[in-house]
Amino acid sequence: MPEFDVVIIGAGAAGIGAGLELAGTGLRFVMLEAADRVGGRALTDTTTLPVPWDHGCHWLHSGDVNPLVPWADRLGAAYFKEERQDHFAIWQDGRFASPAELEQAGAATQAAFAAIEAAASAGRDVSIQQVLPDAGRWTAGVRCILQYMAGADPDQVSAPGYRDYEDTGADWPVVSGYGALIAGMAAGLPIRTGLPVDQIVEHPGTVEVHTPAGQITAGAAIVTVSTNVLTSGAIRFTGGETAAFLETVADLPCGTYEKVAVAVPDLPPEVTGKIFCMVDPGSGQTAVDFQVMPGPPPVFIAHLGGDAAGAAVADGPAAMTALAVERLCLAFGSVFGKRIIATGTSTWRRNPLIGGSYANPRPGAAHQRRRAIAAETGRVGFAGEALSARWPGTAHGAYQSGRDKAREVAGLFPA
Repeated sequence: MPEFDVVIIGAGAAGIGAGLELAGTGLRFVMLEAADRVGGRALTDTTTLPVPWDHGCHWLHSGDVNPLVPWADRLGAAYFKEERQDHFAIWQDGRFASPAELEQAGAATQAAFAAIEAAASAGRDVSIQQVLPDAGRWTAGVRCILQYMAGADPDQVSAPGYRDYEDTGADWPVVSGYGALIAGMAAGLPIRTGLPVDQIVEHPGTVEVHTPAGQITAGAAIVTVSTNVLTSGAIRFTGGETAAFLETVADLPCGTYEKVAVAVPDLPPEVTGKIFCMVDPGSGQTAVDFQVMPGPPPVFIAHLGGDAAGAAVADGPAAMTALAVERLCLAFGSVFGKRIIATGTSTWRRNPLIGGSYANPRPGAAHQRRRAIAAETGRVGFAGEALSARWPGTAHGAYQSGRDKAREVAGLFPA
């Protein structure tokens, strides 16, 4: 008899969602997490800055329909719901943009989104880059926003694949930490951390999960690791029906999206009351968008997506920090760098247990997400943000994917 009915591999939002779903079924299950913590791409850092900050997930996107909002309320997480006007600042080529110029920049961004929507509605499975209108002087800023929202460069992402996400426009930042919220949801689940899985063997009626500590047998497995980990070969799949699925998710790679957090004693007046500040040096140089967290102490969080991260991500945290600080000094003067209290960086691309940000279909492969979701994979099921039809690229999409897959797998076992 197998030791467990179900083994869940990964304790990020998808794995925790699967575990919470199985917890009410009476099935025997265990969760295996390779890292020494839970949360996956949700990580609240409480050590590098005087205040907590999120390396990954931070916003309850589409908060009015987000299934994690009830969890946030239940666990006492702090988040902001109010809508704010006049919340964006842009420094471009030597000065801050005027209100009229900010309207122009906003219109250019909306035109880009409208073009993506039109291409998707017309069934044109081309790259985002191919449908973008000319944004003129706002091109670098529009590209920067698309890069971090897609986690990749516009020429690497399918326009209709990007449009898969159902956005209600209600985005609520979790100021107490999204990673802390996800970790709180995992309390009481049977999770074994620091235990990677390197092979899954499917036999008729059972699966065999291999770890450095030995083998675990179960009636089924739910795998919730990122698509980049799946395609890296870090977990070998033997037997069963996973080969076609793995070929499909190769068209859903995780991109690059990193953050640099910079704490300062107080905010410059130009960004007091703002939520975001874009720094665009002009002359074709990379624009960097900063989230402004009021503190205390205040924190600027640089968002580096796609080639906006450039060589800095490849060179590591010091280079990423230097890029962020250099952009802030452009906007606020060289003395700004001397006032920094502390800095911190994410390292998703360098983390072999994650391998990137979130997944988007390549151009021409928008159909692959739904194909992967519908794939029949025997007793080895898969879940995660890449496999969410409505909310890809999000923690709540991953969570719901995990719950849905667990419900499906539970049906394999007679009541």
